[in-house]
Amino acid sequence: MKYPRLLLAAFTFGLLMGSVDAAETRRRGDLRMPDTLKVGTMAPDFKLRTIDGTGETQLSSYRGQRPVVLVFGSYTCPPFREQVGALEALFDRYHDRVAFFMVYIKEAHPTDGWVMARNKQLGIEIKDAATLAERTAAAQTACTTLKIKLPCLIDGMDNSANHAYAAWPDRIYVVDTAGKIAVMGATGPAGFAPSVSAARAWLERAAPNPSR
Repeated sequence: MKYPRLLLAAFTFGLLMGSVDAAETRRRGDLRMPDTLKVGTMAPDFKLRTIDGTGETQLSSYRGQRPVVLVFGSYTCPPFREQVGALEALFDRYHDRVAFFMVYIKEAHPTDGWVMARNKQLGIEIKDAATLAERTAAAQTACTTLKIKLPCLIDGMDNSANHAYAAWPDRIYVVDTAGKIAVMGATGPAGFAPSVSAARAWLERAAPNPSR
């Protein structure tokens, strides 16, 4: 009876691969969350500390005032680093009409998690933050090294903003003046660069330079 043996072998293989996948997920601290948002829904509100620790910024305070671009990421995320130049160009062009915030979230590739050879080659070695002070220090290193001008906010150690926006490892959203999601970028890493283009296209339509 070959078929029962084949079925048993397939079942055993499936259990083994499932165990491997689960172990890999635990090892790298995967925080991928299911999407609960969509374009046109209200953006989840948050109040997060500024990178200098002197205050807090609340997203809902911009309703009725100006659109907001939210850039979720961390220094150890290569796709985020690769798009900093394009994001800075958007900030330079639109910051007088649009609010921009980098939201620093849990590290994508900490030294005590899912390590990437590319990061080691570049000397980017940051452990997963255990305190808000450690996460803030990592954000300060990122902003200084990458010369980031976007105002930076720090997600709390409960990762609440990250969870609300299903943002890990990196993601982009644009929130319109009504507080609704206008652009919901695809999840990273593959979806990050196309999301920069999507945000740019929306800004070109919705926030044109009045002097042109």
